[in-house]
Amino acid sequence: MNEADFEELMRIQRLMASRVASETETESKIKLMSIINDLVTDKNKKVHKEAVIVEAQAQGMTEAEIERLLGTLKEDHMIEEPEPGFIRRA
Repeated sequence: MNEADFEELMRIQRLMASRVASETETESKIKLMSIINDLVTDKNKKVHKEAVIVEAQAQGMTEAEIERLLGTLKEDHMIEEPEPGFIRRA
């Protein structure tokens, strides 16, 4: 294998790793939104952030991952924090 072939192989490998990371991120966002949807009541339309964290941890997510994803979902305007400690769908 010459150097050009090796570089092309490395480029393809980086591209595939990037796609896998992106798909994993999307799956995690969907999982977290599903948890939020399950916990939100029709009456209040919001849920305690701590309840979301506890449920997501029970499903195998880390607290750091949850916090990061909640921030991303806020930036994407999927959720909002109407008052400190509460989350609702946007």
